[in-house]
Amino acid sequence: MNALAVATPVDLTELRATLAADAGPVRFVAGGTDMLISGRPLPETGLLVDLARVAGMAFIDSCVGDVRIGAATTVAALAADQGLRTRLAALCEAAAQCGSVQIRNRATIGGNIANAAPAADLIPVLVAAGARLALLQRDGTQCEIALGEYAQISGQLIIEVILPESCLLPRSAFVKLGSRQDMTISRLNLALLAEFRNDHFGLVRIAAGAVGPAPGRLHLAEAALAGRKLEAATLHNFISALVAEVDTAIPGRTSRLYKRRAIAGLGLDLIAQAVGLSPLDRLFEDAAQ
Repeated sequence: MNALAVATPVDLTELRATLAADAGPVRFVAGGTDMLISGRPLPETGLLVDLARVAGMAFIDSCVGDVRIGAATTVAALAADQGLRTRLAALCEAAAQCGSVQIRNRATIGGNIANAAPAADLIPVLVAAGARLALLQRDGTQCEIALGEYAQISGQLIIEVILPESCLLPRSAFVKLGSRQDMTISRLNLALLAEFRNDHFGLVRIAAGAVGPAPGRLHLAEAALAGRKLEAATLHNFISALVAEVDTAIPGRTSRLYKRRAIAGLGLDLIAQAVGLSPLDRLFEDAAQ
């Protein structure tokens, strides 16, 4: 049995050469937070590529057009970037609520995607934003796929996250529910991107995490808001749609009753944040009755 080999490329050119030279299984590590926290062991064989020194993989380009984020960009950098907050505030909010300060300083957006945890905080925002991934393949070529098409394949590396300009709606919000207020894993999280003007919603995109095996769009909830006026009747229909989404996602799970109730309150918080109102506003209190 061959021992584990470790490579530390310093740029994308060297990274491509490293992948092309090794025909065996390849794994990647960036922040390594899953190994630090859960004690996940290192692989015993194959090639482990340390991405920490690869120049050009940590950046945020949010000036014009599509938003482009290097896969090695830390969660802390996402939370702090004001240009990104202007384009997609929900992603900054999700990043700010992801783990502890120490975790945010090490964890990367690429690792959050590759780890594929159902409760990951960044993923619902990325799903709602129609994110695409630029992948580096073993032969050194690049391809681009939708986030939902991604699957972990040995030697295939996420190098960039692309948020299409056409999907970045003017309002966005992210909310989560956990067992405690700080440093908690989501029991449920929601992300919303929307057009909202003159008390009316236009286009709406909503995604949820920690409901099914993977974060996904909530099409019934989207339809309950799209083109509607923000009023009590709309919010009642929205809550009913959220509850129906839970019933569809986890029909036989023991957590269904809890999540049916939790998603209603969390959904109202989501709308309040997106439109700039307090969740204690009479409109939301009436809808919660």
